[in-house]
Amino acid sequence: MTYALTLGPFHAAWRGPQRFIMDIDGEHITNIDCHAGMNARNCSDVICRTPLPDIPKIVARVCGTCSNAHALAYAHALESLNRIQVPTHARIIRVIVCELERIAMHLAGAATICDIVGVTQHSSDLRQLQFAANTLLLEVTGKRSDPVVIVPGGVTIEPSARIQQTLQAGVSSFIKALYRSIDHIIDDHRLLARTVNIGVLSGQVANQLMVGGIVGRASGIAHDTRFSHPYDAYGMFESSMVTQDGGDVYARLMVMLLEAHESAKIIDQANRQMKAGPVANPVYESIAGSAVGTAEGPRGLITYAITSSLNELKKCEIKIERQLDRPLIQALSANALLDDVITIIASTDSCSACAEH
Repeated sequence: MTYALTLGPFHAAWRGPQRFIMDIDGEHITNIDCHAGMNARNCSDVICRTPLPDIPKIVARVCGTCSNAHALAYAHALESLNRIQVPTHARIIRVIVCELERIAMHLAGAATICDIVGVTQHSSDLRQLQFAANTLLLEVTGKRSDPVVIVPGGVTIEPSARIQQTLQAGVSSFIKALYRSIDHIIDDHRLLARTVNIGVLSGQVANQLMVGGIVGRASGIAHDTRFSHPYDAYGMFESSMVTQDGGDVYARLMVMLLEAHESAKIIDQANRQMKAGPVANPVYESIAGSAVGTAEGPRGLITYAITSSLNELKKCEIKIERQLDRPLIQALSANALLDDVITIIASTDSCSACAEH
């Protein structure tokens, strides 16, 4: 029997249109194929046709949920090419903004999993915490319509003493509330029954597929450039890389929640060490050459490889960690039950906007 599952563009488990064709034997999936309904937006080409000072506006719109991570990867590339040193104050602000973005995305993904498996009280609590993280991000950036915060050379914002106090109180409260939520979620038998040993991806297969981000770390792959190759101010703070060995939906859920908790602790440390100072060494011109910039986004490593002539980008290549595609969904869904397929898809927290760059 063949079954078609169409998700998106407004499905909770998938950010964008996707169609899955499954062969079913009884209640088990024997084969699965996916067909992306995405549009190639050619962001790389648009970036190369844009004047250098305006490129940050385009980069910040490549993905609505990973905006600052994309901006940071591009900024790293141009800063490397031009040998620009970013002020310490700006590097700390970058960390705060990117970690708030990471928290919001991880909690949104975790809440979606809880919604799908029917533990709605947990999802409600997580969405309230997601709202709190987004509110703090808005307080820090002050950007309601213009998404450009991170630019080559620094940042476009400078949080006041009042905002720092608001952030300190908000993060302190957030850490306590998230810890309580994780404590309630971690042993919920209803959640365990729908997530443990579901959609298992072994570490060996994850390595073969070169999976990173949430999916990779949930399968025991200890790779996160924030820790292995600290950039900006990450080396100034104490934090732990989150990994799980189960490789199942439960492990991916735990990675989302525990990484959000670690991110909040990073923000708390960064905010305490933030002191007044310059926030940018603006880069409005470029020398000729090539460079690569990376940043660890909420869903894995983001890479920008650029080639520039004098004051003009000739080439820009955007690379991301593997999102949900045919090899990955086939590995995750091997002999899975049909009832579990949406849960499995949601647990990857894939981003179609990144995938169709």
